Amino acid sequence: MATVDREKAAPRRRRLGAIYGWIDERAGITGQLHKGLYEAVPRKGGWAYTLGSATLVLILLQLFTGIFLLLEYVPSFDQAYTSLYYIEHSDRFGGWVRGMHLWGAYVLILVIGLHMLRTALSASYKRPRELNWVSGALLFFLTLGLAVTGAMLPMDNAGYWTAVVVTNIPHYIPFIGSGLRTLWRGGDFVGPITLTRTFAIHIWVLPFLLFALIGGHLYLLRRHGEFGAWVNYETTEADPEREVVERIRRAEPPYPTTRIERRYAAPRDVTDFFPFQLGKDVIVSIVLVAVIFVMGFVFGAPLDERADPATLTYVPTPEWFYLPLDQLLVLIPQTYFIAFGIFGLMGIAATLFIVLPFIDRSPHRRPLQRPEVLLPGLFFATMVVILAVIGVNRLFSL
Repeated sequence: MATVDREKAAPRRRRLGAIYGWIDERAGITGQLHKGLYEAVPRKGGWAYTLGSATLVLILLQLFTGIFLLLEYVPSFDQAYTSLYYIEHSDRFGGWVRGMHLWGAYVLILVIGLHMLRTALSASYKRPRELNWVSGALLFFLTLGLAVTGAMLPMDNAGYWTAVVVTNIPHYIPFIGSGLRTLWRGGDFVGPITLTRTFAIHIWVLPFLLFALIGGHLYLLRRHGEFGAWVNYETTEADPEREVVERIRRAEPPYPTTRIERRYAAPRDVTDFFPFQLGKDVIVSIVLVAVIFVMGFVFGAPLDERADPATLTYVPTPEWFYLPLDQLLVLIPQTYFIAFGIFGLMGIAATLFIVLPFIDRSPHRRPLQRPEVLLPGLFFATMVVILAVIGVNRLFSL
């Protein structure tokens, strides 16, 4: 009986094999999979490389939880709060999914930050990988934009006043700022049109740009390979007269380089991406998703009281872990110069962050030999300290 079943299944398998062969001949699926799975990656520091793969997994998790929330969320100034209240209290898994969406955003921003910190410390952004860094930095800022616009959508007190502050930020751009603020708000004040346009930005505009940049970032990674950490090149750097000739694959195109740069042409010790690196990626991604599941279930996502636009001020209760961002809600632009200084500092930090590969042109790779890498971090730390100090004064005055 089993022999008869196998004989009947054989023609079906041959037809499926012929179909796959036809597609593979034109798309090259098998070759691309083999090339990706058995690509040579640096052996040392492999756990640090998992942050890039974890970022993609967390973005997909945000996509799935966001689609679930989108099915019941109503982007109306009057019904947004009601729809989220229904999701939170009446839907069986609504509160859990909303909590996962919130904590997933926190973890995603943290993981991207750590991923870029590892890249900066190991100098992985140096030629020819400058565009890898630029696309990654833009991905980071797009993720922050998604987080900020998402915080406006509940239209509770916190969401409403976040919208008041954030939509007022373009006002500080010379010449065109007032027009941009009016365009975003749909008038002089935050209202129904503001929510509709913010919803469109959060659901359509930013995700479209995000996934386009992800595709470009992955293409550039495959194009130039993974540099890894500078510790992979210690044995090469120890002998300045020795040139690296033992290569598994060419990590960089042949262009004129200094002797120091030639030492970093390819890592000394490599391994296959599958199964060594892929296994680490899977473990780290599973752990992070499990943490988000637990945080979403235990803590959920807070929902403040319904927004009341008639109130003239809103002072959120400061939390120690949220002081810098929380303090921005207090900077309703009655204090123009303070707000301009802080937002200007943020803009300078963001610009330095993006153009870091073009500032750090030295051939050195060790972190302490590259003081330029500290500039964006110093600007960012200064901004955080200023906001935190202001917030601490409110914290102790309660």
